[in-house]
Amino acid sequence: MSIAWGSLGLVAIVSFAAAVVVTALVSFGIVGLAARSPRPDGPEPALSPAAGTAVGATCLVVAALIVLYGLYIIVA
Repeated sequence: MSIAWGSLGLVAIVSFAAAVVVTALVSFGIVGLAARSPRPDGPEPALSPAAGTAVGATCLVVAALIVLYGLYIIVA
């Protein structure tokens, strides 16, 4: 029995990259959805409420699709 170290390294790199991408998408989604609420003190949000909702929803949907695709690959 031998270990394919190249393949193991590739899986580790892809797993790390996918974790970073999903985390970033969820973070951007939360920030986008937070732009909808007005702040009582402080500057105006950079995004309008409609743009914040669109960006937030899009990022969260893409993150969910990536996770679901990963689960599909594991199960299939």
